[in-house]
Amino acid sequence: MSTLDGQIPRPGALLDGRYRLDAVIARGGMSTVHLATDERLDRHVAVKLLDPTLAGDRAFVDRFTLEARSAARLSDPGIVQVFDQGVEGDTAFLVMELVPGGTLRELLDERGPMPPYAAAAVLRPLLGALREAHEAGLVHRDIKPENVLISTNGSVKLADFGLVRAVAESRATSSSVVMGTAAYLSPEQISGADTDGRSDLYSLGVLAYEMLTGEPPFSGDNNIAVAYRRLDTDVPSPSDQADSVAEDLDHLILRATRRSPQDRYADAGEMISDLDRAAREGRFPEYVVPAPRQSSWSRARANAARSAPGSESEFDAADRESGEALRRAGGPVPTRVETRAVPAPEGQPHGDHPRDGPPPVTPAPGQPQHWHGAGAGPYPPGELEVAPGRDEIRPRRSRGLLWLIVVLAAAIGVAVAGWWLGSGRFVEVPSVQGMSVGQATEAVTAVGLTAATRDAFSNDIPPDALVGTDPGTGERVVRGDTVDLLVSVGRPVVPDVGADRTVEAVSTMLREHSLEPMAGQTTHSDSVPIGQVVSLEPGSGVTVDVGTRVEMLTSAGPAPVTVPDVVGLEEDQARAALEGAGLAVSNVKRVYDGDVDRGLAVGTDPDAGEDVARGDGVTLLVSNALTVPDIRDVPVDEAADVLSEAGFTVVRESPVTDRRIGDGRVVRTDPPSGTRLDPENAVLRIVPSNSVTVPVVLGSRASDARRTLEDVGLRVSIDTGTSSGIVYGQSPLPGRVVARGTEIEIDALG
Repeated sequence: MSTLDGQIPRPGALLDGRYRLDAVIARGGMSTVHLATDERLDRHVAVKLLDPTLAGDRAFVDRFTLEARSAARLSDPGIVQVFDQGVEGDTAFLVMELVPGGTLRELLDERGPMPPYAAAAVLRPLLGALREAHEAGLVHRDIKPENVLISTNGSVKLADFGLVRAVAESRATSSSVVMGTAAYLSPEQISGADTDGRSDLYSLGVLAYEMLTGEPPFSGDNNIAVAYRRLDTDVPSPSDQADSVAEDLDHLILRATRRSPQDRYADAGEMISDLDRAAREGRFPEYVVPAPRQSSWSRARANAARSAPGSESEFDAADRESGEALRRAGGPVPTRVETRAVPAPEGQPHGDHPRDGPPPVTPAPGQPQHWHGAGAGPYPPGELEVAPGRDEIRPRRSRGLLWLIVVLAAAIGVAVAGWWLGSGRFVEVPSVQGMSVGQATEAVTAVGLTAATRDAFSNDIPPDALVGTDPGTGERVVRGDTVDLLVSVGRPVVPDVGADRTVEAVSTMLREHSLEPMAGQTTHSDSVPIGQVVSLEPGSGVTVDVGTRVEMLTSAGPAPVTVPDVVGLEEDQARAALEGAGLAVSNVKRVYDGDVDRGLAVGTDPDAGEDVARGDGVTLLVSNALTVPDIRDVPVDEAADVLSEAGFTVVRESPVTDRRIGDGRVVRTDPPSGTRLDPENAVLRIVPSNSVTVPVVLGSRASDARRTLEDVGLRVSIDTGTSSGIVYGQSPLPGRVVARGTEIEIDALG
């Protein structure tokens, strides 16, 4: 089943012809998360479907694509891996690593405030994740419990890298994103100042405060009130709310949440050092963070079980895959902080020292009981004890049994050593020169050794003939050991580069073929990752001598892309040309260029002709010049309104008399039409006309003539006659063009 344009993909839909949506795991304000199956790789993944309004926003789609690519380069185990992204119909989607379990928010809601050692076990992987992201130039911007995932195997991971920035730069939803996470935003995010990795550390400090105390440091009637309190209020000490928080954790949180970024930790690595120091001083045990029992994942899994009782659901399969992957990796490993056991001062009871942390089997004051016992550490319930006078945690052992085992082992060791040194256990490997493989086998077994055959390359000995033995003739070996009979397979053939193209793997393969690997030149490759082997020289399949040096040509990554010249193209055409060349348009910048019309491309940054890496982002420069229109003979007021709306600053000059342009209309502009102006200083002067054509008043009464002339803006003087007389003369004559206000003399009879 595939999706249809204009519809939100639902369970059963196939995204990008590859990702089959299964049940919904969770829903949020901007997205829905599905359990999905990658049918190409046959594995379970999580697919986040974003609000359909976002896919219609070109700025969001561009930013979303760029941020997803950046996030996909992160590989820290504390980061939810990004596998793919795309847009299907009206829905943008993100394909991520599936983390069966739940969120830190669900865990806090279920168990309440954390003891310090549990909070440290959450903070350590998050700081490791932020350290890698910040070194790669990525800032998360939305650290909160909902974005921290805890797997059923105890791993802690940070989700949604890059998504927040993409949505925040979308015109549709930026305000809702900021308000939705107000409790964790840094002061610079609230005030609109520049943000960097220290902003994430502030948010993580607020998160740490909430883990230890059960609530964020600031509260208010609404999100705006909560957000703005931190502009002039410091985060209080968590120890004021929770007695179990020692001085080192207080210091860690207070430094991370200082209002000025310059006063905080310079980077995540520095904060990790302080966290490890607090763990050592507080004697924190190694701890596996438990996944919440009441989570969206567990509820969705239960619903799936009810829908198909007695059969394995996709959730069961995903959990099983997670467990198998964990077993392949060596089983559950606690989330660790650097610790060492420190004896309590002599004569001082456990817990009297202000830095003492709670023993892992004894709840700290004010902490919920259910953080302890089963699942609270690396040992099962009842298998921990606290050594007298120390905070060292160790399993119980029977000392008497241990000593018995030591004594017996020593006695057996002495006996074995005597036999080993005094017996005739060694034999010499016999010579097999000139023998067949069968004869050599008999010769080896006759002296008490085991014979096995192994292929060996040789320049001189023909295939299937015996080359020698390993160990060699005359060497003394332990009776019963295996001696390899080396059978010739002739001269070696340069092998094909396998699926594992790392230099180490290819070097090992060449040595196994009796060839000598050596570093070769680099070459560009679109498919082989940087630093891995692209090809061999001599090439694969060539027969060579034993010991021949084979050069490994390694990848320098994709060949660079030359930035195309897009000057003069429409913005959409320029964008298509850049993307067609294998580049991403990361930004569109409006600039003034007096030679290029508004809306056309001026150039790029980097410039056309420069070589850049395929997929790199370039800035498209688009002209914002204002071109002066031709407004001759347009009424002045109308022209002024049109020009002002277009962005010009209009200045009216003194009128002039022009025979071709009537009164109140534009004669010319300064600068003239067709000139391109910088919108930052687009001053345009317009020169109006005051031209009036003298009307014919001969033969009319003088009073009527006066009205006619004054109606067109002329003054009148009557030299002879009366106002009721008939006009027989006028000056200037009819049809002449004069300036408004010119005096017209008329002569009248009577």
